[in-house]
Amino acid sequence: MTERSYTTAELRDELHRYHRELVAAGNHTPSTIGTYVQHPERFIAFLEGTYNPRVARGRNT
Repeated sequence: MTERSYTTAELRDELHRYHRELVAAGNHTPSTIGTYVQHPERFIAFLEGTYNPRVARGRNT
């Protein structure tokens, strides 16, 4: 098995491609697609250091 490495920019590009394919398939609701894409987006942001899972969004505490 060959191991691959991705930059976060490449991960985002692939996630956008995945999103387009989900939409094109036409068998998922927008809400379902949002769920499928939102969680990986959050994980990529965590890898970039721009998301802290311990702080709720919109809170300044």
